[in-house]
Amino acid sequence: MQGIWARYKECAWGYDHLHPDTCKGSNWFNFGLTIIDSLDTLFLMGLTEELKEAQEWVKQLDFRKGNNNANLFEMTIRVLGAMVSMSTLTRDPLYTEKAKELGDILLVCFNTESGIPLSDIDFRSGTAHRPTCPGCSSQSSLSEATTLQLEFNELSRLTKDVKYHLASDKAMSVVLSKVPPNGLMKNYIDVNSGESSGTITLGARGDSYYEYLLKQWIQTGELRFKEAYMTAVQGINDRLIFSSQRNLTYVAELGGSISHKMDHLVCFLPGVLALGTLYQCPPWHLTLAEAVIRTCMEMYNTKSGLAPEIIKFKAQTLFIVPNDEFSLLRPETVESLFVLWRVTHKPVYRNWAWDIYSSIERSAKNKEGYSSMDKVNSARPKRRDSMESFFLAETIKYLYLIHGPDDVLPLTRYVFNTEAHPLPILPQELRDLTS
Repeated sequence: MQGIWARYKECAWGYDHLHPDTCKGSNWFNFGLTIIDSLDTLFLMGLTEELKEAQEWVKQLDFRKGNNNANLFEMTIRVLGAMVSMSTLTRDPLYTEKAKELGDILLVCFNTESGIPLSDIDFRSGTAHRPTCPGCSSQSSLSEATTLQLEFNELSRLTKDVKYHLASDKAMSVVLSKVPPNGLMKNYIDVNSGESSGTITLGARGDSYYEYLLKQWIQTGELRFKEAYMTAVQGINDRLIFSSQRNLTYVAELGGSISHKMDHLVCFLPGVLALGTLYQCPPWHLTLAEAVIRTCMEMYNTKSGLAPEIIKFKAQTLFIVPNDEFSLLRPETVESLFVLWRVTHKPVYRNWAWDIYSSIERSAKNKEGYSSMDKVNSARPKRRDSMESFFLAETIKYLYLIHGPDDVLPLTRYVFNTEAHPLPILPQELRDLTS
């Protein structure tokens, strides 16, 4: 962690992302995402000097100087999530103040007829709008509307101002009112009507909806989230779970027909299923989790030891198409391994995490630092010269935590947001706030 932090400081300080090979930085939202996303990783690792540097950056942040096309979902999970997490971990009022500044700006996204938020925000004008990127849908995605609640709830708890909770909870309530009997939602949401369209997927644009059903129940204690989660898991099991010839259990997608593909993003599911069993979910959830994580690990059975972005199944045989043969060093598999280790204490999960770490060190690291990779099924994968902020926020953090003691951020006291920022489980305080 210290080495890559030094490279980021040398080449890209204040930029959102590091390009380690060319020693450059680039911006997405213009907030120094790598600094902010890394805050609690630095704190947990005890990197005091690096944390002081990051804190000085936070002190001078002016959110009104951000870009005009920032995504509400990404800003919430990465920046707001980091701020409210650090507020709890350090009790430093700086982080609460910055979280409140950001939350007040983000609330404009929720000013729609339905309460479903617009997906993007112009920080300079303080207005919200639909996506403007080429090829983007004009609708909000399911994840964008329903992966805000943990962070906004925690902001309300910290500030004792219920408005953040009310805004995000209204969006969630609209979505829950549209859920079909099988519990499975399509991956786009109309901000006016709340109606959904598109594909049913646990991959991109759908994944964290299902994650936050469980985690909102854990955070708030509200049974409506438990009921929606339990129905959704049953629907996943009934409609989306298949097995390959090699007895690999995978999660397909459902559009007009079944698409036998599985994103690496789907590998969040084993961790969520395992976490639920700590909260009285039935034992078969853990059985399914352990089956799916085997398939996730099979994704790493490449010449580089790195998983591709997507795998597909044809005639029940796993294969990788060239366009999907890249790795962003995503965290989902190591996240699930971390939770499965905490729940079962089976050594295999620690061993698999070490295998992934070793592959990252061997195939994605050089003297300049860590990089996303192309052609992962080649003996000589190609470096992309790009490191996502989530590599330090999530992948490195979960690899660190899985080899540490269980009393560091115990899963009965903290719930991790979808960017791996830990939040306290204090449901009574939320109930008192909203009563």
